[in-house]
Amino acid sequence: MPILNYLDPSTIDFSLNGSSKEGVIAELVAILKRAGKIEDQAALTGTLLEREGLGSTGIGHGVAIPHGRSREVTRTVIAIGRTTGQVDFDAIDGKPTRLFFLLVAPENGSNDHLFTLAKIARLIKDAKIREQLMTVDSPEAVIELIQSQETP
Repeated sequence: MPILNYLDPSTIDFSLNGSSKEGVIAELVAILKRAGKIEDQAALTGTLLEREGLGSTGIGHGVAIPHGRSREVTRTVIAIGRTTGQVDFDAIDGKPTRLFFLLVAPENGSNDHLFTLAKIARLIKDAKIREQLMTVDSPEAVIELIQSQETP
């Protein structure tokens, strides 16, 4: 399933203020709450932090993809955030992180979210795309950029 199927302009925010892994994850979950995608913000934050304890989702090059399964969603959702500063997310390259793709799938759903996770990772592997995602100035521009990469 295309990444676009899970994107919503209301779940994209370029002004995250979190200065820690926990803070950023809490802000991304708050975005989902404000957009009406989840009910229990604390439960989802706890689930994601527990997953993060198994190994960092900081994939390097300034990007992290925190993800998990939760009963808080009935369909896969994505929140995209960018910080104004730099966050130590325990990334595999040891460098600070600024761009975040939060992916949450239903607890009892299929493994389709793994394909979406792989698509996000492939997308941001491209240095040009990463740079564009670090500088775009609207949620619609993010969606347009991703659409341009998913359309053959």
